[in-house]
Amino acid sequence: MPVTPRRAGEAGFALVTVMGTLLVATLLSIAAFAAVNGDARESGKDVGRKQALAAAEAGVNDYLFRLNLDNGFWAKCTNVTGATPVNDVWNGTLPDPRKWRSVPGSNAQYTIELLPVAPYTKCTPGDQVTASMIDRSSRTLRIRVTGRVPTANGMDYRSLIAAVKRDGFLDFLYFTDYETSDAVWYALSTQNKATTPDNPADGDVISWAANTCNKTYWRQGRGSLQWTGKYTGTSTRLTVNCSQIQFASKDVVAGPLHTNDDLYTCDNPTFGRDAQDRIESGDGYRTACGASAVPNFKGTFLKKQKTIGMPATNASLATVAAPAYHFYGAQRITLGAGTISVVPLGGGATKTLAYPANGVIYVEKNGACSLHAPRQIDYGVNGEWRCAILTVHGTYPKSMTLGSEDDILIDGDLLANVNKPVLGLIANRFVRVKHDVSGTCGDNTTTGANTVQEDYHIEAAILALKDSFVVDNYQCGDALGTLTIFGAIAQKFRGPVGTFSGSTLNSGYEKDYNYNDALRYRSPPYFLDPLQAAWRVIRANEQVPAAG
Repeated sequence: MPVTPRRAGEAGFALVTVMGTLLVATLLSIAAFAAVNGDARESGKDVGRKQALAAAEAGVNDYLFRLNLDNGFWAKCTNVTGATPVNDVWNGTLPDPRKWRSVPGSNAQYTIELLPVAPYTKCTPGDQVTASMIDRSSRTLRIRVTGRVPTANGMDYRSLIAAVKRDGFLDFLYFTDYETSDAVWYALSTQNKATTPDNPADGDVISWAANTCNKTYWRQGRGSLQWTGKYTGTSTRLTVNCSQIQFASKDVVAGPLHTNDDLYTCDNPTFGRDAQDRIESGDGYRTACGASAVPNFKGTFLKKQKTIGMPATNASLATVAAPAYHFYGAQRITLGAGTISVVPLGGGATKTLAYPANGVIYVEKNGACSLHAPRQIDYGVNGEWRCAILTVHGTYPKSMTLGSEDDILIDGDLLANVNKPVLGLIANRFVRVKHDVSGTCGDNTTTGANTVQEDYHIEAAILALKDSFVVDNYQCGDALGTLTIFGAIAQKFRGPVGTFSGSTLNSGYEKDYNYNDALRYRSPPYFLDPLQAAWRVIRANEQVPAAG
């Protein structure tokens, strides 16, 4: 029987193949798991970082909320009540002394640090709190807010540095408390005479206007309100209505605007440059020329905005002006390339001074004095030199603030040099543009050495706390040129600069008002802020590495 050869067994080869395949599959699985596990860890880390950043943002909003509840919250430094974790700036030493607050519904936390202004090392309560915390150039307060959250890889930290500030007068090209004239305008023909009202309860015309007209229109419509009476001791009678000042077709406000009052318009005045300019009204606008005569809102029109309050006085400037730059009585100041010239108008030697180190000049009264409304005013009246009248013109090379207990009178162009500094003019009463006329309301014939300037160019932030920015004798004489403003105008009452018949200029100046956008971030030194205004974040940037 033939022997059949035995076949080689294949079972071992198959086992090796199967084992090899399983090995490769296992290695691939491990690699895939490792990759997925790594992605999961990276994803978890990313989630942690996002949570930490969200916690930091929550801390910024918390501090902003506290500021808007209490404008003086920042001035308390770290001495605050409640859960908001406010700390002095941390220098990184351990153990970490900062207070933290948990974000509701989360395991994330945040802490807030107050970042002082050099050379201060921390927020200093009391007299030094403003100097230690408010940057004079930008009027901002800075905080650092750090968020943290525990993750599988440890604690994740993110830090934000936020600059916050209150809405201020420098945020607007045009600001008014009232879109009507101050009561002092109502007695043009009776400046030095008492008046007798038909209704004794009305009082004299100025008292009546102060009590009746000096209100926002939306609180009390003023157009039909009227005073009637006569000059004391005469039979001459007059009838006075509350003034309603219109924006007319040729008027252009090329920048942001805020009024606590209503806007009163005729035809198609233009407000704003683009949608970025906020046009804010206490209630809305009214048209004097029919429903179809609507304003041209290039800016974003916002109704029923919060009231921004005027400070009562600029007396704080008197406390910071150095003695050599604190004057008494009327002064005429010329701003030059490297020095300023100061001439006391009541007599005395001319002074040539360097620009003040802190940028502040202030003028006070030099005894009792009486100033008339600039609607009918002469220059150099006896006794006026005792008043605080700061007359100014020239080109300035550094940022400054000029303050007056009474008026500031601009008697020539007022310009920034090539370095583009910013200038503040703050008067308790009027900021005025000089316009000399002969007689009561005559032609533009000059008196003495004064001249009538056909055009004015003023680069400044103007603030008239109790009255207005105005052209003297605006309703007198001939039509002049153009009044160009590059800066900002804030006034208690709206001040006129000329008169029109339709679009034709009759007297005074046409307006060319333009906003200086640098004022959003730069301020004249010690410029005043409103009494009531909302705080907002100007900018927020992440600090890398985080303060944790």
